[in-house]
Amino acid sequence: MTILTLIAANQPDDGQKYAHLEQLFKAAIRDGVLRPGEKLPPLRTAAWEAKCSLGTMSRVYSSLERKGLVNARVGQGTFVQETANIGADVILPNLHQPPKKHSVTKDSIIDLGMNAIANDWGEEIIRWALQRTSTKASSFNLMTYRDGFGDTQQKLALRAFLPEPLRGIGEDRILINHGAQNGIYTALGRLSSPGDTVCQEPLSYPGVSAAISQLGLSSLTVDTDDQGICPVSFEQQCKKGRVRILVTTATGHNPTCITTPLSRRNEIGRIAQKYDVLIMEDDIYGFLYPDAPPPYAKLFPEQAIYLSGLAKRISPSLRIGFAVASPHLTMLMAQGITAQTWMVSPVLINAALEISSRADDLAALTLQITAAAKERHDLTSRILTPYINNYDSCQSHAWVQLPETISISQLVHQASKAGVHILGGSRFANNTTAGEQNIRLSIMAPETIQKLEQGLIKLKTVLSTSNEISCDFF
Repeated sequence: MTILTLIAANQPDDGQKYAHLEQLFKAAIRDGVLRPGEKLPPLRTAAWEAKCSLGTMSRVYSSLERKGLVNARVGQGTFVQETANIGADVILPNLHQPPKKHSVTKDSIIDLGMNAIANDWGEEIIRWALQRTSTKASSFNLMTYRDGFGDTQQKLALRAFLPEPLRGIGEDRILINHGAQNGIYTALGRLSSPGDTVCQEPLSYPGVSAAISQLGLSSLTVDTDDQGICPVSFEQQCKKGRVRILVTTATGHNPTCITTPLSRRNEIGRIAQKYDVLIMEDDIYGFLYPDAPPPYAKLFPEQAIYLSGLAKRISPSLRIGFAVASPHLTMLMAQGITAQTWMVSPVLINAALEISSRADDLAALTLQITAAAKERHDLTSRILTPYINNYDSCQSHAWVQLPETISISQLVHQASKAGVHILGGSRFANNTTAGEQNIRLSIMAPETIQKLEQGLIKLKTVLSTSNEISCDFF
């Protein structure tokens, strides 16, 4: 049996084609009908056999790629991932080794794809905090099982990492978890039921879609504008029923850089109250925006779940995150933590407690990152302006719109061959059209501004020679 005969033999009901076809392809990969390295049928052929539109089948292929099951190669087609790589880039793609005929190596690639924030201070303070933990933490903290509910005094102390409007909350509204992504997964898993729908922005951090898919939940998108989620669109979706959770990044949105103003947050919150929808706010970059409006968890404490962590502020290796919600919701999420891993590592919690005591250093680091972001924004704009249609940046990344004459997939491929890793906007898309002429540049990721400049100059050369083999210039 081939994938085409499998599709022909399992025609979906009207209105369910996309989800049905995606599950068929997943099953074919799992069961060996589609083998590692095998090329998928051309889109038109697969769409004809499925009796669906080309757009529907393209959406299926794109979703399989985002989940790390297949790999699209420019000019060659789409191939099933090798077994060792399946799922490896379910959230963000791995840096891949360029062809050997080029001098670029993995170690020399300038990574503008992974949204990290370079800082010299992070490694030093982690080593300091772990050393302090090794000598100061009690035997009870280091040698005893706890549960997912966490320790009261630790939760109160870790309020230092929350935005100012949330620092006065009680410990019953705080949950310590394994980072923001773990918080997303735990909240979606514990606070929704089969048949519920999760509402997302058209563009968002891919980890949310990965969690929704793995949990078997349904999702839909709302319209957005330059202030974030459109209230009219959100209410229209709520009226359809079964919307349980709205996921949003209201401050320093990834990837669009939008920060939703207070008036719009109040509109969205009132609609959520009206239809009993939980607002799940991912605020992983919020520490870089001290003047941002209050989080939804402050404005609508019974209707919102606030999620953040230390991955961007300190280091991705410090897998500590925080959830703020009403007590009955944190109780449910704590049960999820217990079921998954029993407890959050006391060693990491104690290290985070040590870091929280260095309030002056944390404030200084934020000012340092903000100043560096402004400098890098200006550099990016100066180098790329001749080739872009629109450009926005925030404290961690830039969102760049390119002319329709440029193929984004080809640009990503050519930039990689030239030694620069970037992400096309479709990597963040939750529908078929969002971000299709955009790229996201993690301008804060390179260790130095000089390295960023090198990467931007290479990218500029690729943009200026889009019909040539750009990597030959390097």
